[in-house]
Formats: sequence, structure tokens, C-alpha cells
Amino acid sequence: MEPTHEGPEQLVFGDESVTISPAPFVAASQGTRDLVPVRISLAIIERFSDGLYSSPNKAFEELVSNSYDAGAETVWVYMPGDLSSPHASILVIDDGESMDVQGLQDLWRIGKSRKREDESNGKRREPIGKFGIGKLATYVLAQELTYIVLKDGTYRAVTMDYQMVQGDMSDPHTLNLEVAELDREEAREALLSNLRDYGERMKPVLDALFPEGDAGPEHWTAAIMTRLKKQAQGIQQGRLRWVLSTAIPLNPSFNLLYNGDPIEASKAQGVEQWRFTIGQSEDTLAPDARIGTPEHVEVNGERLPSYRLPLAGAVWGQAQLFEDSLNRGQSGKLGRSHGFFVRVRGRLINLDDATFNVGVDLHYGTFSRFNMVINADELDALVASPRESLMDSPEVRELKTYMLTVFNRSRSVLKKRDDDDEIPLLTQQGRISNPPPGLTQGPLRRMLRRASQGDEQVRESLGIKVDATMLPDTFTQGSGEVLEQVLVEPAGEQTRLISYDPQRRAAILNQAHPFISNYIDRDGTQEALQILGLTELLTQAYMLDENIDAATVNRIMKRRDAFLRDFVSYHPRSAPVIAKILRDSSNDEKALEDAVADALTVMGYSVQRIGGSGTPDGVATVRLGRRGGVGSESYALTYDAKSSGSEARRALQPERQKQPARAPRIQAGTARTSVLRVHRERAAEQFKLDVPPKFTLLVAPGFQGDGDEKALIGDICRNDGITPITVEDLARLVELFPLRRLSPLKLLELFATHEPSQAREFVDAIEAQKPPVAPPVAEVIELLVQYSERRTPVTVDTIVTAVYERSGIDLDHEEVAAIVRGLAALAPATMYFDGQLVALNASPQGLIGELRQTLGEYPNRLAETYKVAIPVPQPRVGDDQ
Repeated sequence: MEPTHEGPEQLVFGDESVTISPAPFVAASQGTRDLVPVRISLAIIERFSDGLYSSPNKAFEELVSNSYDAGAETVWVYMPGDLSSPHASILVIDDGESMDVQGLQDLWRIGKSRKREDESNGKRREPIGKFGIGKLATYVLAQELTYIVLKDGTYRAVTMDYQMVQGDMSDPHTLNLEVAELDREEAREALLSNLRDYGERMKPVLDALFPEGDAGPEHWTAAIMTRLKKQAQGIQQGRLRWVLSTAIPLNPSFNLLYNGDPIEASKAQGVEQWRFTIGQSEDTLAPDARIGTPEHVEVNGERLPSYRLPLAGAVWGQAQLFEDSLNRGQSGKLGRSHGFFVRVRGRLINLDDATFNVGVDLHYGTFSRFNMVINADELDALVASPRESLMDSPEVRELKTYMLTVFNRSRSVLKKRDDDDEIPLLTQQGRISNPPPGLTQGPLRRMLRRASQGDEQVRESLGIKVDATMLPDTFTQGSGEVLEQVLVEPAGEQTRLISYDPQRRAAILNQAHPFISNYIDRDGTQEALQILGLTELLTQAYMLDENIDAATVNRIMKRRDAFLRDFVSYHPRSAPVIAKILRDSSNDEKALEDAVADALTVMGYSVQRIGGSGTPDGVATVRLGRRGGVGSESYALTYDAKSSGSEARRALQPERQKQPARAPRIQAGTARTSVLRVHRERAAEQFKLDVPPKFTLLVAPGFQGDGDEKALIGDICRNDGITPITVEDLARLVELFPLRRLSPLKLLELFATHEPSQAREFVDAIEAQKPPVAPPVAEVIELLVQYSERRTPVTVDTIVTAVYERSGIDLDHEEVAAIVRGLAALAPATMYFDGQLVALNASPQGLIGELRQTLGEYPNRLAETYKVAIPVPQPRVGDDQ
């Protein structure tokens, strides 16, 4: 309901309005002259206050934030010892910008705030609040809230009685809060009536607000809460002091007093690595940096050490370097705690400029833990309007040089400590025989302490699975070794490369990660991979220590992880080349194992190479997701390659044989299908697979009994769920795969076979199929060229839509995916496809050239439709005609 004006001073709000007079402790000889209209309901108050400030401690945080938003430099909190007394009151008083009548009316506009709208208010801080509901925090604490304010030379008082508020969310009522004008003594008496029980402890605030004589502050605000609720009566004052200490920055421009005693910012109570006292510690600087003379100054009757610079004059103060970053936690919302704080005659002149523009050589990992307060009163003549900077001059440049020298000293302290914090236990018991000297556990130690203090983002970033309460005490206390070993254990193909186990103080290298599994069985690589993983972990810790936010660190490391995965999964070999390698590796089991992995990769599987005793050679997974059915159609299989050793070598030397050479064959017993079944059944748990393998592919040069329905090989493979296929048939399938628009979904039919002859019949049927119509190769290439300049990646669905719009060819997602996968198998060096995203790795002419070269290796009966679909390369400008 909007107010209507009747006369110059009276506001009428209709029949539902209720008028609330100032609290009884307010005596106003000049009476009330204005009203503050409040349109609100009880349900709105309860929704905001109980939902946002259910804890009385959090409500106090909000009140302190309000004082910060008002630009206060000092906040006084008064809390009585007996909160259950009917006369108990809680006061929060600050010297920030206050409110006139319009300001009080704006204050009680629920759900709106002018803090961020009014950029001309001269405040020197970015306000925290923006929703206009901060004052409702007081509802958690008290039934009655009174504001006493000083603004523009006028004292005013206004009271909100929450017991008068009625109505639900859709039925707000109107309250008219009377604004009383007070003289100076009436304002002092109103405050004093709530402060008398504090004795000498009330003196700091009264002296500040009502000093002797006519002089005094231009503005202040007192929020007085009376008729306290049970939530307020249950406040534990020790806990509240701690909460408030975490809510204030380590900043000389913002001070908080609790019952007259200053509260020290919790960051000042952190572990201090180093302290520099101006006027006493200059002997720790390099000789050429000692440009001044130590002396003393008198400040407020106290004799303090100082340092006289030749141009800037006497300076005094101190610098500190803390163990942990200073710009984390709740206090970071109020203001900075790190960097330089330059004061001239008691006024902080670089509130928002942490660097003071001393130079570009600020190491941020050190800077975020560095705090320097320096007083330079003799530069008062150089203070620029509006007293928030110093005019450039030789004196100011000299001051900046001195400050930078002190900072660089702190940086050298941190660097030396980290250099000394080596990882000695890794050299014991052969864990890593010769760790590089650059490996230091300093940043990791600091990040583990942050994790132990409840920083969930750091814990997640380092792969720590236990919660903060389970982290050892040594991490909190900052002592003891934090990295004693690097272990190699499977943690799942999709899991991160390295993680940290605090219980074992170990970096855990994920053996199932594709990059690790691809190289770890090769001679001499294990220690190199351990160092790689260790470096990865320490790099993450270092970035976090540099105060790069955890979300950015995680994004960077995921991108790196994707690169490592692509590095081992990307093979610039065409399908015919892989088929040839398969045929050539029949007599070498390790080479055959690698060739089978390459074959499955080119056919669209994500391959995890494993190998080793008691495990399959690898796991191949295809992620198909939901395709109209109830569940996911993704599936996985294990694979094993078997050569026949000496028999294979003899088969490759036909001149020594009386009979013509034939493909070597493994015996049924050599296949060990029951063992392969056990490997498959254990794989999901052993390698933390999210898609459990359902099938097993057994590849060999030949199988004894192949073609004989009564042969043992068929019975044992059927019993153990094994699909046997010869090297030759698998090579043929790889050759046919890009030309018959096959997909891993179609290959499911292969894994239903359990005899070598059945697998051969499957491949024969594929080869006998009528070649598909010419694929839209030209359209696909044109699209890839067109989209290569865009930020949006090309997907299969993009191609489906564009091909239809351009050529009228109606293909579904699976058909286009098969075409693109086939083209990538024919031209892997110039075309990239990961199952969804498509990209060119070279020029269009390069792609066309590779396609033509690869297809030239195929007979026309297989590849004719593809050959005619490849566009003729267009001559480039400058080529011979």
C-alpha cells in the first residue's frame, strides 16, 4: 500500500496501519516528526531471518557486515553477562556513514537495498549486502530493535517491535515507525541506559561518540536489541568472540571491540613464519638496500622503533609472513588482510590497492600471506584528494622501493623454507631412488593444513577421500613428513591420475589410468611414471598455494588429464596399417597385445591397456548411453592375445617344413578360458570400472579344432563366455570397419559367438554385404572447414542437421557417427573423432590426400563407393596449373 500525504508531516496508511513509538529508554524532548513506513508480514520475517540466520552467531556476522557496508572503521559490540535478565540488551555500534529520515525509510524497504545503487555516496568500500534483508538478522536475537543515529548534526531514534508484525506471505501489514529527534545529551543518555552495567568498559565508545567539548564524530549508528529471545540467551560468548574474530580482516582500517576490548583477527593468530620490524630488522636486508638510518618516534606517548629514509622521512610499523593465505574465509568478504597498508597521520590511504603499485615483481604465493603496515606521516603534504593516494614524487618512489625490498626479503624466507622442505623418505627402501631436488613438500604441507581445517575444495582437488576430521594432527600443527611413499594401485580407468592418501602419507598413482597402464609394464618406466605422478600432485598443491582458486586448478588439471588420455589413445595409423600390424605380430605376444588394443581403439572403443600376471591384457569400453530403452547400452569387454611361440616361428619359415605352411594354432588348454573368465569377473572391482565387462575377446593366430563342431575349443569358450577370433579375421574386420559403417553396437553380434568359425562367418557376412551408398564425405569436409573457425565444437548432431539442410540426405545419429568414425579410421593423422566431437588436424587438402592414399590400398570391390565419394583436391593459389 503506497502512502498518501495529508499535511507536511503526517503519513496515513489506511485502516491496517499500526504506529510504533520509540523504546521507553528513549526520551525525546523534541518529540516525533517523521514516520518510517514498513510493509511486511510475519511470514516474510520468519522466512528470511530463520532461513538465513538460524544461528545467533551468524546474525552477529550480518550486523558486523552492515557496519562494514557503512564504511565503519570501528565497531563496538556490547554483550551482557546475564542474557536472561529481563533488562538485558545487546548493542552493536559503529562510526560508519549513518542515516537520516530517508535513510531510515530505505533501511526498512524489505527486499530492496540502495547500497549498490548509489555510487555517489562517497563510500570507499564495495558493499556486501544487496538484498536489503540484513536488518532482519536482529529478529533472531530480540523482540525489539532500536536504532539511534547521528547524521548531518541531528540525532534520531526509531524502534521496530517485532511482536507487532502479523500476516502471512501474501498478506503483509503496514507499520509506521515513529522517528524521534534527540539532542546530544538525550542521545548519550539513551545509550548510557543500556551501557551502565559495563562500568569502565563502556568508556571507549562513549569517549568516541561524545568526546569532551563541542568536537565529535560526524556520524554513527547504534543498533540496540532489547527483550532478548531464547536464541540470544543461549549465546556462548567465547564462541561468539571466535566467530567475530574470523569475520574481521587483518586490516588496520577496520577494528572490532567486544565489551570494550579489541578482538584480534583470527588471521593474526595464525602461524607466523617471519616478522620484520621497521627500524630494527634492516640488518637482514642486503647491504645495498640499507638506505636509511634507524631511530625512534613517539606515537601516543609510546616510543617506537623507526627508520629514516633520505627523502620520505621517518617510517615505522611491521611486516609479517603467515603460514596460510590471508585472503580466505569469511573475513575476506569484509576486506583484504594481505598486502601493503600505508598510513599517513593515522589514515589508511590505499584501502583497495594491496600492491601500492610498488612494482610488478610480486610473487602471489608469498603476497597472499604477506601483511605490511607502514606509517609515513612526513608524506602528509603529498596526500592527493580524496586522501586515498599519494602523488607521484621521488619521496613516494623511494618509499615504494623500500617496501618492495622488505617484501622480497619475505619471499626469500619462504623460498628457503620450501627448498629445505625436501622429501627425504622417498629415497628410503627404493621408493624413488633419486628424486629431483625441485620436489619440495612445502606447498603440499600448507594445502593439507587447509584441508584439515575444513577446506573441502582443496581436499577434493588433491583427491583426498577422507574428511577433515580424519586428517592427522601433524597436518594441522605443521610438523612431520607428509609424503613418505609413492604407491601404484588401480583406482579406475575414469579416475584421476594421482591422489593423496593421508593415512599412508602416500601419493597414489592410478595404475588403471590409460596413460599409466600403457607404459608401466615397459622396462625402466615405473620410477619415471611415479615421478611424473608426484610432480602432478605437487603442481596442484603449488597452484593452490599460489592462491589460484580450486575450481580453476581442477579445470586445468582435467584438461591436462584429457591430453594424457588422448596421447595414448590417439594412434595416427589407418585401419589398413593396423590390420597389417596385426598380421605381422602373430609370433610376438607383446606386439600382438598392442596390435589388438590398436584394433579395438580404431573401431571406437576406449581401451585401457593392463597386462601383467593375473590380469587381462586390457579392457575395452564403449559408452552408448540410453538409446530408447530402459537402461544404458554401454558395454565393456576384456581382451587377451595369445601367440603360439616356437610353432609360430616355425610357421613363418616354410622352407624348413615338408608341408606347406599354415597358420599356427593354439591348443584348447593353452587358451585357459577359465582363467580369462575369472579375469573378466574380477576386472570391475580390481580396476574400479564403472561399466563391468560382459564379454571376453581371445585373439590368436589360430585355434586347434577350428571348424570342427565337436572340438573342445568351442565347448570351453561357450562355457566361459569367450569369443575366439583369429588374427586374420580380426585384421579383416578392422579393414572392413570404416567401409561398412559399422559401430560398436553392431559388433555386439560378434560377442555372441563362441567358436572361431562363427566369428569368421560374422566377418564374411560383413564383407559380403552390398557396399553402402556413397557417404557425404564432401559435405562433412566442408562442414569441418567451416566450423573450424568457430568456438562451438562440431558434433555428430551438428553434421546430421547440416547435411540434411544442405543436401537433403536424411541420416540418423548412428549413421553419421559410423561414417565419421570410418573416415577417422581411414585418415587418423588428419581427422579427430572421440565419439562425439569432430575436428580437422590438417588442411582439407591434407585430409583428402590421406583418404585417397589409404583407400588406394583397398580393392575396388570393397572401397569403390568411398573412392568415388572423395572430392578432387582443389588447386591452391600459386600451385602449377
